[in-house]
This record gives sequence, structure tokens and C-alpha cells, in this order.
Amino acid sequence: MSFCGYFLTALIILKQHFTAAERSVPPAPTLIQNAVIDSSVELICQAPRGYSGLKFKLFKIRNLTQTIQHSTKEQRARFMLMGKDTGKENLYCCQYENSMFSSYMHPEPKDFSPPPSPHLMVEPSSGHVTPGETLSFHCQAPPDHQKHPPETFLLLQRAKGTPGSMVAPAKLVSQSLEAHFSVKTMGREDSGEYVCLYQLKLPKTGHVNSTASQPVHITVIELPVPTLSLSRHEGEFLECVGSPAYLKGFFSLFRVGVLSPEATHQASLTQHSARFPVPTRYEHGAQYQCQYSVSLGKFWAYSKMSTPVTLPCITGYHTCTQVSTAQTWLLLLALCLRVFCSSWWCHSWALPCTDISKTSQKEGDKENKKNSGNIFTPEIILLTSLCSVLTLDLRAVERC
Repeated sequence: MSFCGYFLTALIILKQHFTAAERSVPPAPTLIQNAVIDSSVELICQAPRGYSGLKFKLFKIRNLTQTIQHSTKEQRARFMLMGKDTGKENLYCCQYENSMFSSYMHPEPKDFSPPPSPHLMVEPSSGHVTPGETLSFHCQAPPDHQKHPPETFLLLQRAKGTPGSMVAPAKLVSQSLEAHFSVKTMGREDSGEYVCLYQLKLPKTGHVNSTASQPVHITVIELPVPTLSLSRHEGEFLECVGSPAYLKGFFSLFRVGVLSPEATHQASLTQHSARFPVPTRYEHGAQYQCQYSVSLGKFWAYSKMSTPVTLPCITGYHTCTQVSTAQTWLLLLALCLRVFCSSWWCHSWALPCTDISKTSQKEGDKENKKNSGNIFTPEIILLTSLCSVLTLDLRAVERC
């Protein structure tokens, strides 16, 4: 091969190498301005669809200014510019992993004004609910004169004591393409102020957030769990004690595993407890628990069930199903005699004791004929009857 041939071959190989290297570089992301919060500007570095990265970088001209490291691969990263960095004379671009660089953009802090705030409504309108109830929120956006309908609605729970109405310190509760949110309350941690906002996609600035709505106050009323105890002072009764903050409540006594209450009493105007007589008949080891409810204006609040209390068998006062001392001795005697009866029955009748694996059927028949002459003696009949009676009595005791 001539020198020209070697040279052309080398060029082809180098071209394929650099072409493959260019193809391995991830495509460039998009850098847009998302929102203006006070005197700061938020930029979003968005990777193309199907691409993501752990590390995102923001450059000012050619100088690296910020780096965001994610714990998992993400498709976007948010950068916040403050002070002099928000000036229009600045140029910014971004990169994810070792991708190509995005196009440059100028921040626009002064010419941008966020969309007006929406109106937030909630059902029930009082904002008072109990754990397990569902809140229905509606975030109503104002008429858009620029004909840009909201793309996304966000519902946030504002932290206690947060000044102002901006959304940065609030916790995101839900995000939806619709203006309706359904939130099932779990406990007191769901109490607080809720606000909503919406996002628009504008031609110049990209996705922008509106200002937050006026807050609505939610109060999740969770009644303290009552206590149930067995008292033998001035009689025997079960006492259910609720919270002293809620007087004149209704107290119900339940047997564990039964949905309907055994009894329901209303406390007096100055009391937050109720007493229930111990049932006259109950099974030994029966468990009971209680619950109370109070009226809070237009709705009722219910507490959780108390810790179960096990009722002992109180001899002389109540009738409960319990194994007595006589039955215990009878149980032991019946167990001993059952072993004896089983052994005697086998050797007398031969059939139950015949091991089929070791004895042939003919040998078993011969043994049966051999013993057939002395089966029905008076002693055997008496012992057989005794064993049958004890076995039946043992089964009755075991059922108790």
C-alpha cells in the first residue's frame, strides 16, 4: 500500500473515532428563568427528555458559580441568583454531568412581575375536622388577560410562624393539573395554614409561579385517648376517663371484637368520665375498651379506643366461665384414665393395636377370634362404660 493509502486510512479511522466521541456527549440542557422572589431570581437547568444527571453546574460566562449535587439522577436543578448576580448585564449557561453547554441567557429581575394570586376555598368551610376526614380544596385562578391558562396547581402547608406569603418556606402537599385537591387528614400534624398557587408558561420567561393565595386555617381536632380501669371501690365497675378539656361527653363501653357498644352513658355537666357496672355474666378473660365523643358545633368528634382491660373472674359476685378446682382434678384424672383406657382397649379388642405394616390381615383375624370368647365379661363391660363416660366428660371440660 502506498503512503497516500496509509494516510487516507488513518484519516478515516480518526474521523470515526471523533464522530463516536461526539455522539457519546449528552445533548445540551435548557436554561430558563423560573421566578422572581423578592430581589432574587430562580433559574432552572432542564436536561432533555430521556436524560438526567447527578451533578448540575451553572456558569457565568465561562466561570463556574454554582454546583448542585443530587443523591439520585434528576432531570433538572434550580439555581438562585441574588444581589449583583441578577443584573441584566450577566450571561449564564448550565451543564449536567459532562453534557454540552446550554445557550446563554440574561436574567430579567425588574421587567418581570409574577401573576396575581388565586383564591383558595376549602370544605368544610369551618376548617375543623377530625382525623380520618377528607378536606376538599379548590384553587381558583383569576381571569388570565394574556390567554395563558395555568398549567399546574400547587397546594402548600405553611410552616408555623412563617412571615409573608411567599411559597419558599412552605411544604408541598400536592401538585395537580386540576384546581381541586383532596387531602385525608391523619392527625394534629395536618393542622395549620394552607395556601395555593398556579404556574404559567410564558413565551419569554418560561414557567413562572403566581403569588400565593390568602391562607385558610385548618384545625384537626384529635381527642385524647381515654383510659379504662376496673375499680372495686364502692362496688365493682369499669371507669372510662376522657380529657378534662371536654365535659359532658358521651362514653361508650365496647367488648373487644364487637362493633356495637355494650352501654352508653353521658357524663354530667362538670364530669369527663363515666362508670359502667361490671357485667353479671361474662367469659373468663373477656376484654373491654371504651370511647367517648363530644359535640363541637356542627360536627361530632370521636376519640380512639382505650387500651383493653381484661376482666378477672370475681368469685362470689359474678358468673363467669372458668375451670374450677374440681374440674381441674377431674381433668387430670380423665387424662390419666384416658391413657389407661386407650391402652386397655387396644389390648382387649386387638384391632386398634394391630400394626398393619407388621401383621398380616389373617393374623389379625385369628387374634380377634381368639379373644372373642372373653370380650363381654362383666368386668370388661363395667370398665368400658367408665372409660366412655370419662372420655365424654373430658371433652366437655376441654370445651369450657
